[in-house]
Amino acid sequence: MKKLVAAGIVCLVLICAVLIATRTVLRSNEEPSGLEVVDISIKDPKPSLLNPRSITIAHGESVTLNLTVQNKGSNITRGMVYTVGLEVITSGGNAYWQLPPEQVIGIDLGPGGTSRHTFTVINKKELPFRGACEFQAYIKSVETGEVIARSDTITIEVRYPA
Repeated sequence: MKKLVAAGIVCLVLICAVLIATRTVLRSNEEPSGLEVVDISIKDPKPSLLNPRSITIAHGESVTLNLTVQNKGSNITRGMVYTVGLEVITSGGNAYWQLPPEQVIGIDLGPGGTSRHTFTVINKKELPFRGACEFQAYIKSVETGEVIARSDTITIEVRYPA
């Protein structure tokens, strides 16, 4: 009886080792995702024609941004394993903005496939602020938390209330 239990434990350990080794080998052979943020634009309020990547708002207003993610690789990328988000890249700027949560890409993207996302950032009315902040979109792996791609920047300037 003891030999049977010992043999069962040995078999279980061997099966676990084979599964772990197989998973490691498969993971190391995965291609990079190829995902990129190919466009970040201001949707509302409408930016000026002279500079479509910058907007001036009043204290406490919000800005809606559109992002386009594209698979520029040659493999099919599973959407459920990546998120898209926004961050303030101006140092100390996070305190003055309410940022939306990250969004899961949600669909599988084949080569050349795109996914569009809309985010609204809100200037916090309770914290007076005047100046410009730069925002940047990113794509992050859900599994590792690693940022795999970043966009160009968008500038939002807050003016004094009238």
